[in-house]
Amino acid sequence: MNCMKDNTKIWIFGDSFASNHMPTAWPNLFPSEYDIKNYASNGSSEYRIWKNYKLHSNKISVDDIVIFVHTSPYRIFLQDSSSMSSRQLSSHTTCDLIFNDIFSKEEKPFLNILKTIWDDDYFLDIFELIVDDLLRVPNSMHFTFFDSQKIDNFYDIWQSNKGNINHMNENGNNIIFKKIQKHVN
Repeated sequence: MNCMKDNTKIWIFGDSFASNHMPTAWPNLFPSEYDIKNYASNGSSEYRIWKNYKLHSNKISVDDIVIFVHTSPYRIFLQDSSSMSSRQLSSHTTCDLIFNDIFSKEEKPFLNILKTIWDDDYFLDIFELIVDDLLRVPNSMHFTFFDSQKIDNFYDIWQSNKGNINHMNENGNNIIFKKIQKHVN
C-alpha cells in the first residue's frame, strides 16, 4: 500500500464485520483527517460486496485505498425486493441469505429452493471467482473473519474478542484497526 497522500480516501466494502457505526468500531478509529467511505452493510454476500464496489469504482482514484472485508461463501445474494425475517431488522434491510440461518429460522420460501438447487462446488466456485476479481483491485487490502486460504483470516481475533461492535469487543476492534493501519501507512 502507498503512504497516504492529501485527498486520499479509504473505501470500505464488506459485510457486518465492517459496517458498524459505533465510535469504537474499527472503521471509525481512523483519525479525522482520513476521508472514510464505508459502504459495508450487514449480511452482505460476496456478490453484493462486489456489486457495491463496481457501483463506486469509477469514483476511486489510483491513490485511494480500498479495503475489502470478505464474507462467507455460504451467504447467497437475494434481490432487494425479496423479504425474509432478517430483513425486518432495521440494521439488515438488504441482507442476503446465509445457508445456516435459512434452516435455523425455517425460512420456508427459501428452504425448498436451497434444498433443490444447492451445489457446494457451484457456490464455492462463484465465490472464488468474485474474490479473485476483487484481489486485482489496485491499492487494496483483503481480509475475512471466515475460513480462507487466499485472504488474511481474522477468525481467531473474532473468536477471542466476541462482542457487539462488528461482532467483536473494543479490544478486537482495536486489534483489527492496528493491522489495517499498518497497511494504510
